[in-house]
Amino acid sequence: MDLTKLQHEFLKQLLSALAGEPSRQFTYVTEWLGYLPFGQYHWIEVAGQDLSTTFPAKWQLSDLETLERAGHVRRVSEWQNPNDELHRKITYEIRKI
Repeated sequence: MDLTKLQHEFLKQLLSALAGEPSRQFTYVTEWLGYLPFGQYHWIEVAGQDLSTTFPAKWQLSDLETLERAGHVRRVSEWQNPNDELHRKITYEIRKI
């Protein structure tokens, strides 16, 4: 599966972020901030820290899903807030370090 330039950069940043971590896991988090002009927000956490500012602009969940289909990451778990459909966490494990 061919990755876009953005997805290659995204994968490179994930590998870099996880290089010093004992766990190869990271979490995609999304939630609704609840007021305008802010809407749904998403980020990547490694060891509880938001690393999204180091990732390419305009990355999306679909980029993670493409990395998953290509075999670079594996979905470990998923949680959805039963009271808020926009609040969810998906934990992934990087497959290639």
